[in-house]
Amino acid sequence: MSTQQKRKTPLSQLIASVTESDPDFQKVMTTRTFRAGELIATPEELSSKLFILMNGKAQLVCQNKEGRRMMMSRVGPGAIFGDGAMITREAAPATFAEALEDTTIWVLPETHARAMTERYPIIGWGMLQTFGRRLRQVEDRLEEVAYKKLPQRLAKLLLDLSTSNDRTAIRTSHQSLADMLGTYRETVSTILRGFKADGMVELGYRRIYVTDPDALQALASSWD
Repeated sequence: MSTQQKRKTPLSQLIASVTESDPDFQKVMTTRTFRAGELIATPEELSSKLFILMNGKAQLVCQNKEGRRMMMSRVGPGAIFGDGAMITREAAPATFAEALEDTTIWVLPETHARAMTERYPIIGWGMLQTFGRRLRQVEDRLEEVAYKKLPQRLAKLLLDLSTSNDRTAIRTSHQSLADMLGTYRETVSTILRGFKADGMVELGYRRIYVTDPDALQALASSWD
């Protein structure tokens, strides 16, 4: 495979291609599948195992003692998380991973994660890419929390989610939106009802339809 071809090939496929003929890797690696909403890893598992996301999407979520959740990052195919198994060996307090859709994960135990990363540098590269994306998401979130109010942040989130769906139905729940924004479901529901009254969205069961993207964009772009 040429360098140019490698650059165009998804990271998950590259990892699969270089490890598929290695019996040692296949022996220590476990393949697990998850449905949308299912728990992928507890805080303890994130500190003791390395997770390679092969298909689907997942999110890393933090939950406080009162049960309030905040989505820390969303990851897709090729993402590698569970860095506690490689670095700190400590569980991040109340941080866990869950599937956003049907997802396939490769799992490496701590006892073999470091050796396999040394054998296959592309796994380490995948970790660096995932770190970079997660850091960028956290930075964007901090900027929004610092300078924008919840209606503006929710408007931007709806636009981001609708872009990948050609501005058709956004399949999500009010609780999921609240998790992404770090707020309460009741607060999100109240704001959405206001958006509906203003003609910007229509609300259905676990679906939101963007009816006036220009108005949402104007709100999302404001800094008041």
